[in-house]
Amino acid sequence: MATTDFRYSLKPDPYSSHGQIAAWLKNYKRHTLPQRACVVYDIGCAQGLLGQLLPGRDFTLYGVDADPVSVAQARATYRSVLQADIEQPPTFHFSEPPDVLVLADVLEHTREPADGLTALCRTYLLAGTPIVISLPNVAHLYVRLSLLTGRFEYAARGICDYTHLRFFTKTSAIRLIEECGISIDRVAATPVPLPLLNARFQPGRPLWPIHRLQAAMARLFKTLLGYQLIIYGRYRG
Repeated sequence: MATTDFRYSLKPDPYSSHGQIAAWLKNYKRHTLPQRACVVYDIGCAQGLLGQLLPGRDFTLYGVDADPVSVAQARATYRSVLQADIEQPPTFHFSEPPDVLVLADVLEHTREPADGLTALCRTYLLAGTPIVISLPNVAHLYVRLSLLTGRFEYAARGICDYTHLRFFTKTSAIRLIEECGISIDRVAATPVPLPLLNARFQPGRPLWPIHRLQAAMARLFKTLLGYQLIIYGRYRG
């Protein structure tokens, strides 16, 4: 069963997965749906983290998560949140179809990510609907160096989170998503979330320039230095 818990926290800095996905959604709404709210299905929404970065007047958010505590908390900022296991055939229903489907840090927690993603697309999406997916990058330099020293240790969070059932590189992530009937428009990357590790890396603090530099390096060398990969695409139908 795919589930989330409160080990996952909001990453509000603009280079994080939450920050980049929220910025993309705001841009998409502004240019594509200027006259109405953008309807987002947030699959694996946890406590409604993404919704905390999106203005309610511009977005109608519907969430799905397997964890009942997360579901209860997400309802504070989402129009509706339902408890469901995305590894089971999708049966949840909301009052309007999605303009965008988001799966942020979800598929790595599933046994058969291709089956789950394909079922979601076929059930809820029209051809051309945008999809945003983020996944951890197991080919990150830190993991490579650990393997060179003979170490592969699971952790409470991060790329080697002990709840991760599947691991992805940029190549395998793209292959999986394309095989599910999705055309990929762009692949982005996030840096290591240093502001979560030490407050001095947060915006306006002394070490913020270092975080900006590593964000630029992650953009240039996604396979080696990307902490997470963010894949933007459209369902082919």
